[in-house]
Order: sequence, then structure tokens, then C-alpha cells
Amino acid sequence: MDEISPELITTLYRSPNTAYKLSLLQWQKVILVLRHHQLLARYQQRFVQKGVFDALPEYCRRHFRNAKVIADNHNLHVAFEARELTTTLIKRTEYFIFLKGASYSLSNHPVGIGRIYSDIDVLVDAPSIVNVESQLYDQGWLSQPVSDYDDRYYRKWAHEIPPMRQSTRGTIIDIHHNIVPPISGRAPDVQALINEVIKSPEGYFILSPAAMTLHSLVHLFFNEDMKRGFRDLIDLDILMSTNTDTNYWQTLARLAAETGFELELFLACRYTHLTFGTIIPEKINEGLNKYKPKNLKLLDFMFSRILTPEHPYARSPFFSLAELMVLLRGHWLKMPLHILTYHLCAKGFISLTKMLLGKHFFEREVDKT
Repeated sequence: MDEISPELITTLYRSPNTAYKLSLLQWQKVILVLRHHQLLARYQQRFVQKGVFDALPEYCRRHFRNAKVIADNHNLHVAFEARELTTTLIKRTEYFIFLKGASYSLSNHPVGIGRIYSDIDVLVDAPSIVNVESQLYDQGWLSQPVSDYDDRYYRKWAHEIPPMRQSTRGTIIDIHHNIVPPISGRAPDVQALINEVIKSPEGYFILSPAAMTLHSLVHLFFNEDMKRGFRDLIDLDILMSTNTDTNYWQTLARLAAETGFELELFLACRYTHLTFGTIIPEKINEGLNKYKPKNLKLLDFMFSRILTPEHPYARSPFFSLAELMVLLRGHWLKMPLHILTYHLCAKGFISLTKMLLGKHFFEREVDKT
């Protein structure tokens, strides 16, 4: 049999020796799936780490080596943008902290090795947003085109402003003032995260490993879009597996309690362990058991499918249903019912109008005089 499955892709990461058993046709499909999920370089690193890379077919090694070159270039690009952004903005805001993928790279932590980035996420204080945005405009950054409704949604209800793109380099930056939308009622006091800020080896401000992990798991489990869910779950596995000292886990548990994300920590520990065998300290598991949700079977149905590789060659049964459930759950978490109802009606109207009158109907007209 030359078929593959999401379970096979997961097993290749968890037990790289499985790679010896694959046929060349299976490898062709596996590489397509990993490229789709931006995971080729990460698996390359995993195979090298476990001593199986040199035994792979040359066809595979060529694709993995090319992916590593791309990932290394991404890391260099992040370092360059970090220098430019810090120089431009460090005096315009009370704090300027790199988040998510960019922080993984800047920290020189194993989680940054082989990581591909689609944008750069930063955290600034809310009162400085206007100054930061204005300064970026002066440096050639432009807001991504969004409808008037989406622009208001970002600025009134979300935890970030619309993404900005660098006009010459194409880099995208997401500027956050919190880690979840304030309208959700669950936006934490960001001071809890500010207290965990450290400096990277090059002097950039990033979160401590525990706070970095907390943000990563909140981003994954407090979201309606999990297209990169499998990749993000691997991020969590690496963060949890390579930060094994007692202080890391104690700090992570404390931060989850301070910010109100104990459920999300429970889910992160549960699904990293179930998927990759991530070792979670017994005391952490015992402390999180009281946050075990009553609808756990339903969550297991959703996350056991949505947190797996998804591709025409490898797709879990009922994946589309799980995707819809996660979409509805994410919106429910982010907005109270009356706001959610209004938002869905507005987005539905915009989608219908675009379908009938064209996608450019809501774009601002450029003054040509």
C-alpha cells in the first residue's frame, strides 16, 4: 500500500525511525503534505536530530535540504526586520516585544529551528498604537486592504490593528496590544506578560519560555482558525519538551492562573501528550484536572481531527465537521452573543454583496484628480 494518513505524518515526527519503512511513492505524498503545512524544514531537523536523515532516499534529502535553506533565510530575514523595527519603534512605545514565530527565532531556542514565518507579531501598549502605526507609515509600511467594517472590527473589538505590509520587502507585521480580543471578556492584564519579558541574545525583547508557551497555547486553543494547528501543536511540544526544569512548569501554571487560561493549558497538555507523547509533570496534570471540561468528549472529537495534517492525500474522517465546530467555538469564545450575531450578519451581508456585485465593491475609490 502506497497510501498515507494523518497518523503516518504524526508518527514520522514522534518516531522518526518509521521513515525507513516508507516507499518512494509514500515519500512523494508525505513531502507534499509537509510542504503544505510549512513543516519540511522542521521534519528535516527532527530526522537529523534522531540520526535517520542520511538514510533517507536522495529524493527526500534534496527536498529537505532545500527547505532548510528557506527556513534559514527566514531566520535571517526575521533578524533583519527585528533590527529595523526596533530602531524605528523602540522610542515610540512603552514596550516593544516580539511574539510567536519571530520570538522563537530571536530566542535561539530549538523551537525556532526549521520554523517558517508568514508574518512578524509584536506586542505594544495600547495607547502607543497610533504613534506606532504612524511611524510605520513613514517608513513605508502600508495597511493591508480591508473593508471599512473589518477596519472598525479590528480597532473596536480586536486585540490588534489591521496587518501592515512593508512596501518594498513585502514583510507583514501584526501589531497587538493584547493576546486575545478585549470584547471576549477574557483579555488578561498584559502586565502579567510584561513581567515575564527577557532579552534575546541579540538584545531584543521577547517573552520568557513559560510566557512564550502560554501565548502559543492561547493562540492555538482560543482561536477559530486552526489551519496551522498541527504545526502550532509541534511548537508546543518542542517548548514543553525542551523546558523541563521545575521553574518553567511552575511559572507556566502560575501564568495560566493569573491570566485565566487554565483550560487552555489543560488542552495544550492533553493534546501534546496524546499526539506526541509529550511528558507533562504529574503535579501539573494533577493541578489541571479540576479544569477538565464537561464537554471533553466533544472537544476530543474536534481537536483529534483538526490538530492533524490536512491535505487531499491525508485527511482525518469528519475533518470538515471538526473545522466547522472549531470555527463556531472560536467565534463564541471571542465575542458575546449580541456582538457575534451582529458580526456574522455583517460578514454574511458583505460576502453576499461581493458575490453579487464583485469583490471590489467595498474597496475605497482612489481619487484620480
